[in-house]
Amino acid sequence: MSQESDHRLLNSVQMIVSLLSLQARASENAEVAAQLAAAADRIATIGRIHRRLHSLDRVQTFALKQYIEDLCRDFSMMLSSDRPERVIVVEGIEIELPAVTAIPLGFVANELITNATKYGTGRIMVRLEPNPETGYALSVANEGPTLPEAFDPAVGKGLGMRIIRSLVKQIGGELRIGRGDRNQGARFTVLFS
Repeated sequence: MSQESDHRLLNSVQMIVSLLSLQARASENAEVAAQLAAAADRIATIGRIHRRLHSLDRVQTFALKQYIEDLCRDFSMMLSSDRPERVIVVEGIEIELPAVTAIPLGFVANELITNATKYGTGRIMVRLEPNPETGYALSVANEGPTLPEAFDPAVGKGLGMRIIRSLVKQIGGELRIGRGDRNQGARFTVLFS
């Protein structure tokens, strides 16, 4: 019964993605088309995440780095048709986390990578590493323009940043924002235990 409902859910998600994509292509307003395409991408990613998470049913913990690598592989396939020069690199350690922490972190990684592809250029670096302050750090950095000095995610109007802040709060983490490698681009780091 559960498999059947999951199958129907995933079919419905695919139908919604297809309809949004069709509407985006049919729209004569570039801004509306971009918003519809972004919504279709987010829903498609949620479908992939659901499929991946469903494969982890009844698992209390799972390997976060492998999960993020799979997510980045999905993003790379999506990007390769639009911008073949974009590369997503995942580095760092493998850690086993409780599902209640790993799942929100997976969604945070999804939103941060989405923003990195949207606003940055060149390579995107995703790192999972130990952090002496909190235990662990997950960071996503891009190359390209840096954030404005006065950038404050708390006053941002974007849905993605609100989702990130909410999920980081849910896991008791902390969001830090700075510059990327070689003082270029932007780096968003989530500290968590």
